[in-house]
Amino acid sequence: MDTAPTALGVYELLRDMSELVPGVLELEITELIAGLRPATPDNLPAIGPGARDGVLWATGHFRNGIVLAPVTADAIAAVLGGGDLPGWAAAADPRRFAGVPA
Repeated sequence: MDTAPTALGVYELLRDMSELVPGVLELEITELIAGLRPATPDNLPAIGPGARDGVLWATGHFRNGIVLAPVTADAIAAVLGGGDLPGWAAAADPRRFAGVPA
């Protein structure tokens, strides 16, 4: 995958941002980087214990990572504290990729 920033990408981000943040177009750009957002093949995040003992997953949120971070953190914290994942996290079981039943 190509992670090089493009002029079109920067333009679109700045154009949209300028509608929300007055004066953003007058700011100096000192550095540009582009990254990839982790996603899973089925577009659901992977949250919870994996197929390997001791490994907890909290990834694959793609563009919703910032929105889902608080509930994902609460779910992982519950497991780390000896509890269970909430019911809503069943669909996000990372073992679905290893063919391991939940």
